[in-house]
Amino acid sequence: MVGCQTRLKQPSQREVFKMIPALREAKFFRYGAIHRNTYLDSPNVLDARFALQGGEEGHPPWSFAGQITGVEGYMESTAMGILAARQIAAELENRVESPPSPDTMMGALLRYITEAEPSTFQPMNANFGLLNPPDRKMRKSERKMWYAERALKKAKEYAGQV
Repeated sequence: MVGCQTRLKQPSQREVFKMIPALREAKFFRYGAIHRNTYLDSPNVLDARFALQGGEEGHPPWSFAGQITGVEGYMESTAMGILAARQIAAELENRVESPPSPDTMMGALLRYITEAEPSTFQPMNANFGLLNPPDRKMRKSERKMWYAERALKKAKEYAGQV
């Protein structure tokens, strides 16, 4: 069983699960535990290259990627890993890699983790609320298509910089 994150101690979990008729004779490999989400105070410590701000002169910066940067979800964590890898590759090749536009979801997530209000910063999933809104009012279905078309245009521009 997946998703059984609980404060119950293992003997209590065993007792509750055995109350389910189909699980009376089941053998459990591992019991649930409290899920702890560890993440950096990214708006205060990371720059748009996923590097720690204020690193030592002459030393390569410490870079972070994935969930620890303050994103939630597999795709979001993978996306931040890709962006961090692109930044590290650019640095190793002595070139500058611009971040993706905040009109793309990857760019919007990057903007969120580096520019969010530090006092209220919490890990975030990808969502339309992170994107810059359209200049005019439109129906929800039309707005989502507009977001997608704008993001595709900006993503193509970003991909062309490599």
